[in-house]
Amino acid sequence: MTSHRARETDVVLRDGSTVHVSPAKPADASAVRLLLKGLSDRSRWLRFFSAVPDLAKAAQWATEVDNGRRYGLVATTEGDGRIVGHAGLERASDRPERAEVALEIADAMQGKGLGTALLCRLADAANELGIQVLNAEVLAENRQMIQVFRDCGYPVKVHSFPGVELVELRTSRAAKAPKTLEPRNKAA
Repeated sequence: MTSHRARETDVVLRDGSTVHVSPAKPADASAVRLLLKGLSDRSRWLRFFSAVPDLAKAAQWATEVDNGRRYGLVATTEGDGRIVGHAGLERASDRPERAEVALEIADAMQGKGLGTALLCRLADAANELGIQVLNAEVLAENRQMIQVFRDCGYPVKVHSFPGVELVELRTSRAAKAPKTLEPRNKAA
């Protein structure tokens, strides 16, 4: 897999601001917990499907990475180095070609492309790890998160169940190419 240093990059968001993206590490746990604590009640509900999640446990999950079974990225602001986003994955123990993915973006940073940037970089890392599919359970009302998956440019399938969507993202961009080309609809 690409070295940690190679995974570090600056990302320019839609509003022109810049964040630094780097691999998550155990030392980030308290900053990730602050990110989670600072989420609005609605954002916390959409992420955890719970009004009162265990934030300490979630921060520990996000930062105790081994870069094989569990991997994560954090985004920090330019000025104060505050963590404003996290994306992580955990490989399924019974299906190592698949991993569950989770994202948290500070409310003030939502809608600027940060979630998409983190998910795309996470998918690249997953592909290098041999993970072929990232999946996530997303509340049906969380249309913004479904769009983050679609905006990444990887093939996405959404399976609807009562109240929840199961989103599957294939980590190979080659899978996106159609096997046969259909003629475009020619409008006059």
